[in-house]
Amino acid sequence: MCHTVIEQGIIEYLRSLTGLTDLGRETDLQVVGVTDSLTMMDLLVFVETEFQLRLEFEDLTPDVFRTPATLSALIASRLTGTTQRHAA
Repeated sequence: MCHTVIEQGIIEYLRSLTGLTDLGRETDLQVVGVTDSLTMMDLLVFVETEFQLRLEFEDLTPDVFRTPATLSALIASRLTGTTQRHAA
């Protein structure tokens, strides 16, 4: 799955969840108040459902969830790694 598609999916999901229509790829999610515990749980469920990917405990860091771009980069790298493992 393309990094841009992943990023856009995260942005659209967060816009619908929070009502913040001006969210973009580099929006600092902590600054705009999106990183409360309930929203983060919703976001994790979205990632697991939408991308069929389970994030590991060590992935759950503030740096990964800083912006939609940082989160989508992790998801893209995990999906690529998963695909390569299955192909081997």
